[in-house]
Amino acid sequence: MIEIFKEFKSRVENNNGSISVIYEHPTFPHFSGVCIYYEKILIGLNKPIRQRAVIMTSSDMGDVIEYIHKKSPLCSEDLTVINKLIRDDSYINVLSNLGDLDLDL
Repeated sequence: MIEIFKEFKSRVENNNGSISVIYEHPTFPHFSGVCIYYEKILIGLNKPIRQRAVIMTSSDMGDVIEYIHKKSPLCSEDLTVINKLIRDDSYINVLSNLGDLDLDL
């Protein structure tokens, strides 16, 4: 299952303040998906400590899950594993590209 997911190429884009992680299959481009994040700067109330928070606001990975299911049939328990795999992979992509994105906060 993980090997099939790794067939998808991912890229990170800044779209009007949101951060999109786009997944596309190189051979079958109609199998694609996107996870959308927003970055927020949090400032402490008692101390001026600034922290960055990245929050996933939406995800449309139905085509990716469908492709994985076609290659290796999934059961209901597998959907939890795939959900976590997608969330973790997209979050890692966002964090590794956060400095490269030009965000206006």
